[in-house]
Amino acid sequence: MAAISAKVERWVQEAREEPDEFWANAANELPWFRKWDRVFDRDYPSFRWFSGAETNLAYNCLDHHVAAGRGDSTALIYVNERGERRQFTYSELTAEVERIAAGLRALGIGKGDRLTIYMPTSPEAIMAMLATVRIGAIHSVVFAGFGAGALAERIRASGSRLVFTADIGYRKGGEVKLKGIVDAALETGSNPVEHVVVLRRGDSAAPASDRELDWDEFLERGAGHDGSHIPLEAN
Repeated sequence: MAAISAKVERWVQEAREEPDEFWANAANELPWFRKWDRVFDRDYPSFRWFSGAETNLAYNCLDHHVAAGRGDSTALIYVNERGERRQFTYSELTAEVERIAAGLRALGIGKGDRLTIYMPTSPEAIMAMLATVRIGAIHSVVFAGFGAGALAERIRASGSRLVFTADIGYRKGGEVKLKGIVDAALETGSNPVEHVVVLRRGDSAAPASDRELDWDEFLERGAGHDGSHIPLEAN
């Protein structure tokens, strides 16, 4: 512990004395499509880090590891409270994220668009986050314990065009009807939502409206569409 503490103290000192050099060295450990022109712009009040640089965090999390030969290594292990276990390699996770990215593009979702993710803790929730970042869209993750009112406020505030959800979630041994909460949220006044993508985990009914899509149908719509990542500015 003493050695770790000393190392952290040294980092703090280096960051304080030579911040640009320190953070440039840290950033060099990540893959970039284009390096920065300046590490930090101190133009108050619009401070900017790594101006001119381009990267994609979904690429950093997935494709980068596949390209480095770690495609068959485990990327994600999921165990829920019912003891169900699922596991994905980097290659498998990348393929699933690409399918979701393609599905989003098939619905006309692209760079700068906003989405809400109101899902239980699950691999699909993580995949949805990564797919959103992959295409340059912006996701707002709303805790699945929030009720319809809080969800509605966040959907409107973000201007979300699409909501990812599940029919049910599990908490403390019981079922939480997430889709019902989404329905209630979308009934409370005007909202910009065009699509609701539903992961079916129980024996729930078929889609209740034209804007609702089952997860598998959503993925099928993406067939033939581009699921690749795009370069994004660091700021």
